[in-house]
Amino acid sequence: MPKSTAIAIGTILAGRYELVAELALGGLGTVYEAVDRAEGGKAAVKVLHARHLANDAMRRRFRREGAALKALDHPAIVGLLELEVDAGGLVYLVTEYVEGETLVERLSAGPLAIEEADVLVAALCGGIGAAHAYGILHGDLKPANVLWGSDEHGLSPRLVDFSASKILGLDRLTATGEISGTPAYMAPEVLTGKADVDERIDIYGLGVLLYEALGGEQPFHDGHVGRLLMKIDAGDCLPLDAIADVSAAVSAVVARAMHRDKSYRYPSVQELEAAWDEARRQ
Repeated sequence: MPKSTAIAIGTILAGRYELVAELALGGLGTVYEAVDRAEGGKAAVKVLHARHLANDAMRRRFRREGAALKALDHPAIVGLLELEVDAGGLVYLVTEYVEGETLVERLSAGPLAIEEADVLVAALCGGIGAAHAYGILHGDLKPANVLWGSDEHGLSPRLVDFSASKILGLDRLTATGEISGTPAYMAPEVLTGKADVDERIDIYGLGVLLYEALGGEQPFHDGHVGRLLMKIDAGDCLPLDAIADVSAAVSAVVARAMHRDKSYRYPSVQELEAAWDEARRQ
């Protein structure tokens, strides 16, 4: 469990959100569970790290996450409730609270069943597709950014953390040479610094996520970051059906989604989802 709380539990933000527990610690901010004293129920509060408060680029990146969430209204994306700057200088955003665990925690018990993967594909393709329709790339698809929750209809995966997002037509808000995202899940064209990124970086990330979810391990792994990046750039990994009990058709869909050359990937998440559905019928 996180142990690095910089804001006292019991602090009340915006006059209503009382922090009751620390949920997660990330590079940009800390996420807390909060109780909404005005309306009851729970919320999640993400607070920008104090060390980033004087960094204009980091503040803009944090607010960009809030703007992305505000623009998007989709059941597979955790919704924004508030984006605030506290009188004491805190910068934070408040989102819906989702009961359950992250996909990382779910995978610690073993790979997904193919039926669970069906639900994951439908949810994430829907959410990512909604983001792409607004010209927003998520940029950091990985199990830690998927909440493995449920609702009255059953399993309901939800996508979180748009802090590495890119709005098409705008430059990435990172320091020179900094990678915004998690290298193991990032497309080769992002890692090599090519400027012409598009929706296919998220299709790549979804392919890697599905490989791990079904295979129980990441496609590319190496303790040396330089060798890891070389493997990703070369597309050097075993096919999914060599390590998991999936059909050759499903393995081929995942392989195309995470192809090293973006021109070979699916051009949209809608086509990826259609290919997945077809593979599952075979």
